[in-house]
Amino acid sequence: MNFFTERNTTRRWLYAGLGSVASLLWGAQALAAQASMNIVSDWGGGFQAEVTVVNDGTEPLTDWNLSFDMAVDIDNIWNGVVESHNGSSYVLASAGYNNEIPVGGQVTIGFVAFPGGQSAVEISVDGEGGSSSGGSSSSSSSSSSSSSSSSSSSSSSSSSSSSSSGGSSSSSSSSSSGSGGSGSSGGRLDNPFTASSNWYVNPDWAENAMNEPGGAAIADVSSAVWMDRIGALTDGRGLRGHLDAALAQGADLFMVVVYNLPNRDCAALASNGELLIAENGFERYQTEYIDPLVEVLADPAYADINIVTIIEVDSLPNLITNISLPDCQEADGPGGYRDGIRYALNQLAPLDNVYSYVDIAHSGWLGWSSNFGPAIDLIGDVVESTDAGWDSVAGFVTNSSNYTPVEEPYLPDPTLNVGGQPVRAADFYEWNDYLEELTFAQDWREAMVARGAPETLGMLIDTGRNGWGGADRPTGPSTSTDLNTYVSESRIDRRVHRGNWCNQPGGVGFRPQAEPAPGIDAYVWVKPQGESDGVSDPNFTPDPNDPAKRHDPMCDPYAPNRYDSSVGTGALDNAPHAGRWFPEAFQVLVENAYPPLEE
Repeated sequence: MNFFTERNTTRRWLYAGLGSVASLLWGAQALAAQASMNIVSDWGGGFQAEVTVVNDGTEPLTDWNLSFDMAVDIDNIWNGVVESHNGSSYVLASAGYNNEIPVGGQVTIGFVAFPGGQSAVEISVDGEGGSSSGGSSSSSSSSSSSSSSSSSSSSSSSSSSSSSSGGSSSSSSSSSSGSGGSGSSGGRLDNPFTASSNWYVNPDWAENAMNEPGGAAIADVSSAVWMDRIGALTDGRGLRGHLDAALAQGADLFMVVVYNLPNRDCAALASNGELLIAENGFERYQTEYIDPLVEVLADPAYADINIVTIIEVDSLPNLITNISLPDCQEADGPGGYRDGIRYALNQLAPLDNVYSYVDIAHSGWLGWSSNFGPAIDLIGDVVESTDAGWDSVAGFVTNSSNYTPVEEPYLPDPTLNVGGQPVRAADFYEWNDYLEELTFAQDWREAMVARGAPETLGMLIDTGRNGWGGADRPTGPSTSTDLNTYVSESRIDRRVHRGNWCNQPGGVGFRPQAEPAPGIDAYVWVKPQGESDGVSDPNFTPDPNDPAKRHDPMCDPYAPNRYDSSVGTGALDNAPHAGRWFPEAFQVLVENAYPPLEE
């Protein structure tokens, strides 16, 4: 269900040259908006550079671009785009999500170009606003900053370069939420998690966990309930039964995953849904799924429960990276993902005790600037097109059902130079700007706030299966000078390929907690441990409750990885259909828990 998709690729010459590392700066006295270029590293055949724009004016700087002359070919760029290139003259522009630079703010664009042996050049800045005295709306070039490279190539306005370990509860207060008090609109909470002291424990999942060795250590921990088909609303315990159980527990917070869009999981097979756009799927989604779901949530009996809705895992990200696939093309049109999510948010927003978080996949999917910027635009547009606009969401959720660590403790800097190349250039990361979820989530929040979202916007991170403990967990950074060896020996994410998403041998991660880091409303368990990601046997028997679910080769432990045939899928064997209980996976996750579990 969660899968790695299109990736930025760069020319293989990037791996060929190892030269001296240089940090060369050029700067000149500027007016209000200033820009400086920093040559981060140069290996002869090519180089990595960063251009930082600082708004020292008294007005926000918008619609900005950067002009310079440099006789090079830019091969890969992040946090910006090449607007024009004529001979040696370049014009770079924002990536969209960072189009406005607030007063005192800055944006850093990074790029790789060739040939090497270059010196930093003068940069001129043009844009609207940003003047120091209300005069000219643009200024020319920059003063120098420092002689060392920046510590991160992630998107601008990062709220922090690091965070607490996340192992202790509520280590710092989130800038997106207060102490659980009401928000600015009609008694709404800034952060429903800080205002709730008793989070619902799914008794059905808890019973399964208790029946497994070591399961008692987590059987009393809150996790989300999945409504992944129309029948799930009423079958077995059903949605109302879960909410009644929440009342019986005295719970004041309940999480439910809304997951039944037409053409669901359009780029994979394991979690294909029951509704198809071509077969009146959008109408059925509205009348048979969303409307009855909302009717249950709106029951006054549940008014004192803060209900968190996780909206349509992996859906909108597919419209960024998998639009070449027919099912995703159809999902990009009328009655597809945009219309479905808009309808769901429109129906949920009037409920004062419901807080919706829209899924944004994970850093290993949208982390490249070529995906991050367009995703900010697409998902921001969907939210802004709802009846209530930004008031229809409490925030966004990352890493749902995935395995990407919250942090890579021994790889804190994706631009760290090892053997002449940045860490992010390693085969495992493939030039992704983000190695983990925390900075990705924080930067996503900042990018949305920059485009108009309220400061109360919060983020959730699914930490159910991304602990990556056990005997193979590194205890410190590698000492190797070979980039790929250094990364392999330092990373806690032990997948053989970062795109492996099905039934991975991860580990129980941080326990759910409110406000674990700046900008993060909570760490939560969206995907309960022990529930399968997809069936492993290609000769499977159909799921009687959900026959649309099929076998995806990424769930076959004996198949090659879809994105790199030189490695395997890393999937665990003997897996049942998605959502079915998978005891072998539960055991692995418990054994590899980090922080370790206490009986």
